[in-house]
Amino acid sequence: MIGPHLIGVLFIVIGLVQYYLPPKKINRWYGYRTPTARSSQQAWDEGNRYSALYMMKAGFVVLILGFFLYAGMIHFNVDADILKWISYLILFGGAMGIGILSTVATEKHLRTKFKLPAVKRPPLKTRK
Repeated sequence: MIGPHLIGVLFIVIGLVQYYLPPKKINRWYGYRTPTARSSQQAWDEGNRYSALYMMKAGFVVLILGFFLYAGMIHFNVDADILKWISYLILFGGAMGIGILSTVATEKHLRTKFKLPAVKRPPLKTRK
């Protein structure tokens, strides 16, 4: 039963570890480590809590979708090579998707909760 649904299990486990063993202090090695989250201890704690919950929820969705998709591909006798490529795409796409969506959602949550300004980016330099 090794298939694309395992990325969901991985994110559920990572979320559980981060939720039940959160980093106590702001650091650069463990936890949700963006500049917004490191702006204060309260933002750090909330960012780690929120991102852990988001990862668990998203992992559960990917687990269910991956399981049904994988079972459907087996049921309809999809070629082994095609099954392998689809599994890889779901694994990597699921991992990238959860990572990106989790970061975007957590940043939005932190900016709303702590009324932080939007990230200011320097203007692009154009060649003359």
